[in-house]
Amino acid sequence: MREQLLLLIRISKPEYNETLYKDYKLYMNPQVAFKKGNMTAGQIDVMEGALTNVPSKILYSIDDKKTWKLLGETKLMYKNNNAYIYCMYGLKYDEKYYDAENNKYFYKIPWKYIEPLWQGNGTEMMVIMNTSIFIAKFHEAAEKYGLSHAYGKVHYDLNEKLSDIDYFKSAISDNFESVYHKIADGYELQKEVRLSVICPNKPDHYELQLDNDQKLRFTLIPLSFGKDIGVELSDLEFDDVLELPVRFSDKIKFYESQ
Repeated sequence: MREQLLLLIRISKPEYNETLYKDYKLYMNPQVAFKKGNMTAGQIDVMEGALTNVPSKILYSIDDKKTWKLLGETKLMYKNNNAYIYCMYGLKYDEKYYDAENNKYFYKIPWKYIEPLWQGNGTEMMVIMNTSIFIAKFHEAAEKYGLSHAYGKVHYDLNEKLSDIDYFKSAISDNFESVYHKIADGYELQKEVRLSVICPNKPDHYELQLDNDQKLRFTLIPLSFGKDIGVELSDLEFDDVLELPVRFSDKIKFYESQ
């Protein structure tokens, strides 16, 4: 089933968001950093990069693979791809939120999602209004700097994938496979979309400079503790074949719950 991305959203402090909306830079953290305790509660995931939980033996060879020795046993195996990622909330079209009579689409971003990312007073929601241009800029910048890169939604199926030998083989051979699978356990509320690059030289973080032509459009919404945020799109135009919205009014309304 094809999905249609409507908006990309990021919740953070203004000083972190402005790296993108002022400087046109993506501040990308290494995937392994999200396993540690220096992130917000919603960002920490000790299962980032996990490949399998099937009991395994680790062997090593010092004679060009002629003989093998047992190094140890493990029940959980990870892979560090040197992937650096930029995470966002992907607001996608779902027909159950569409009001055909008034040609409006109303979607609620729940406080339950916002709370683990809350960083005190000043936390804001940055909305990228023209997502297709933003994604194109990401691809162009990554290619310009010769970086292997990927863009896509996160699948919350890692609980099952960890016992799937086919997933293990795929994740071993593909640099990005393990970047786009996470456990559910509440993370599915994040509806996460990731932009990823591979940096073999392993910097503390990577700043990807996008083409700064001032064509990206942003909206910044101050957040209040405990409040949901409603998003209303209007004047939607649909593709006749796929029946998915391809355009909507740029006069987007945002509401804070009472």
